[in-house]
Amino acid sequence: MDVSHFIERAAAAPSLLLATDFDGTIAEIAAVSGGAAATPVALQALRALSRAPATAVAIVTGRTLHDVAARTATLDAVWRVGEHGAEIAAPGGELVYEAKAPAEALDVLERDADEIARRVPAFWVQRKRCSIALHWRLVAPEDRPAAFAAIEVWAAAARRRGFVVMEGRSIHEARDAAHDKGGALAFVLARLPPGTLMVYAGDDTTDEPAIAHARANGGVGVYIASPERPAPRVEADLTLDGPEAWSALLRELAARRGGLISAEALHPA
Repeated sequence: MDVSHFIERAAAAPSLLLATDFDGTIAEIAAVSGGAAATPVALQALRALSRAPATAVAIVTGRTLHDVAARTATLDAVWRVGEHGAEIAAPGGELVYEAKAPAEALDVLERDADEIARRVPAFWVQRKRCSIALHWRLVAPEDRPAAFAAIEVWAAAARRRGFVVMEGRSIHEARDAAHDKGGALAFVLARLPPGTLMVYAGDDTTDEPAIAHARANGGVGVYIASPERPAPRVEADLTLDGPEAWSALLRELAARRGGLISAEALHPA
């Protein structure tokens, strides 16, 4: 599938679910995750799509729901999925699903991760409600062998406790095995009209269940490539080169889909 075929199919769908990851997809990867920001073009296009007839938009991310809501505050009519499906809010912000946090097991993993952070400079531990994320993007090359050895021990302990350990772009994250982005898509799709065309775009291993789920249900899986992750481990219908290309495609789709902002506004001079 090429871009023109994608736009034709998505623009013509009687009902459309346009779902996208955040980091590396509508936002460039930031050295520190707190610095990530969605591109203005992507936000503008998603806002138009969310207001277009028979069109639902979902932001699906490993970030917490509170975090992604703050970073997409200009979008007032979208689904938001946090922590890979452990938290789901409907358009308007109502919390419609919240997983029970395995707090005691996470406490143990957090203590072990904090011990790694004490030994490895620039290693960052992030405790979420239902997961623990280890960030090593800023760890110096000479410190990475020790960091990776410690992460492997930590990951093995997490798996013994029943967690899934995801290896993303400069991050390892232990989360409840009951949730992934594919399951979150199924939750949202079940609340939309039968026959809704599902599109999902993502850039990392954590997005692969959602890409696979979209394709298995007659939808479209879009992969946003990067030097760190040039190709997915699952088949995608369309591969784009970075967030800028995805934002441009969203802009074109918004103009075609009949959003409430004009094509001229989507193509400023």
